[in-house]
Amino acid sequence: MQELTIAAPAKVNLQLAILDRRPDGYHELESFMLKLALADHLTLVRQPGGITLSCPDSSLPVGADNLVCRAAQAFFIHTGISEGVAMTLRKRIPIAAGLGGGSSDAAATLLGLNRLFVAGLSERTLMELAKPLGADVPFFVSAAPAAWARGIGERLTSAPVPAVGWILLVNPGFPVSTKWVYENFALTRGGNPYILGRGLASANSAESRDNTRMLPLFNDLEAVTIGRYPEVAALKAALMAGGADDALMSGSGPTVFGLFADREAAERCAALLKPRYGDKVILTQPLRD
Repeated sequence: MQELTIAAPAKVNLQLAILDRRPDGYHELESFMLKLALADHLTLVRQPGGITLSCPDSSLPVGADNLVCRAAQAFFIHTGISEGVAMTLRKRIPIAAGLGGGSSDAAATLLGLNRLFVAGLSERTLMELAKPLGADVPFFVSAAPAAWARGIGERLTSAPVPAVGWILLVNPGFPVSTKWVYENFALTRGGNPYILGRGLASANSAESRDNTRMLPLFNDLEAVTIGRYPEVAALKAALMAGGADDALMSGSGPTVFGLFADREAAERCAALLKPRYGDKVILTQPLRD
């Protein structure tokens, strides 16, 4: 095989709880993550040597620091393969939006190179290569369309896909730094009504075993992002006013998603929001097996 194109799906966090801050500065968390049909697409072409990346429809930097290039470098170092790869990344997932696009692109690189070069690396090995690249990368390497993530996001337990019909994503058009959000998260029991005050659903709970039920939505990082970017709160209100069954910010934001049982209701809400947000209003569905 000389060429391969692979999809890199987006994700939303239906639940995101920050449990503690570790001595190394990272945060212990528990999150329910769901992959989406919305995806970037990465084309890999074998070449005699070297790693190159182009991203023709985005201003994303394509140097050695790009997560895709770092993932490719990790693959070639681990396998000892002397060939190289030319990569073309076509972005559909908004950048720095809380939807996991960069992490998913890195995971797609590892998965795609493993197939392209018939390297035979196991999922476990690929996940070990993924961990240093970012907390969400192992989730995208895993075959599970939905999972509980714990630790800093690296401990995964696959879960049934909840009964989610349609997901309307709205990105307000500005990036938010994940690092900034976590640095500004105050882990207090009394000062923030959104955190540490509610029981978490666990991987063994009735909710996770029964995919006909919907998990209650919450995100401990939401209050941090809304504090600086109140438009996120306005977007949640607009989605609820537009008929969403529920709405939440995904990850560290700023993308907000609304859940709809009915496609026509979701399309009507999208039509109301598109005059302001244009192509940053995206209707999608959960990625299923």
